Amino acid sequence: MPRVRRIKGEFSTYHVVQRGNEKKNIFRNDEDKLKFLEIVSKAKEKHSFLIYAYCLMNNHVHLLINDNGNDISKLMKSINVSYVSYFNRIHERCGHLFQDRFRSEVVKDDRYLLEVSRYIHNNPVKAKIETKPGGFKWSSYNIYSGKASDDFGLLDTSKILGFFMGSKMKSVSEYEKFVTNYGEFDGHILDINEELEDFGQENRDRKHEFSLAKVRIEQMLDEEKMTMEKLLGNKSLRNEMIRTARKNYSLNLKDLGELFGGISESQVSRIVVK
Repeated sequence: MPRVRRIKGEFSTYHVVQRGNEKKNIFRNDEDKLKFLEIVSKAKEKHSFLIYAYCLMNNHVHLLINDNGNDISKLMKSINVSYVSYFNRIHERCGHLFQDRFRSEVVKDDRYLLEVSRYIHNNPVKAKIETKPGGFKWSSYNIYSGKASDDFGLLDTSKILGFFMGSKMKSVSEYEKFVTNYGEFDGHILDINEELEDFGQENRDRKHEFSLAKVRIEQMLDEEKMTMEKLLGNKSLRNEMIRTARKNYSLNLKDLGELFGGISESQVSRIVVK
């Protein structure tokens, strides 16, 4: 059995954005937002992932999550199914609540982690709902600043505050300055107003990773003197390679299925969650 080379770490951090179907509100009141945080908290307790920042706007959500080895798609599906079930029951409705599947981008370095956290905490300011991040109740900013308690035990603040030197009080003060001195970032951060097909950098990154994965798979097949047809006949080896590719590359289920001979997304999903 060929050894599959690990390209990057098993654990990844994601900036996740989830929007309401037809841009409609996914939160109608404060109780809805509290319920969503409660559901995320229960999922966190079960799966031990990490949350570095969040912001709950009326029609969309931003989450900054380290999957801690979990499948991010599985995590978000679990959260969304629970919340939609609650929302439809409480508000006596049926049908889709969220627009398609969630969108996400991989946070690949510490600088970008800081920038995304600043972007998330400034989301209400950008939307002209508030004039400063601390004026908004439903983000994690005031938990960082110490002006609000983390009632659901959601946040891991040590990662981001650890980038700022000094005591805890000094680090908090420096982070507040960092967030409020919000300027233009010379990179690209996933924005709620962008359509997925127009999200250029994410698509370019995905295509690049798809190419890397394809080349690596072809190399392994050459090394083992196998064809893709033979690999697909060896389900144990095929499944191992699919699961490893899922961990090593930022590819969705459709991409993985295409890489391995046109397997359906549902079949890939069953393989990667085992």
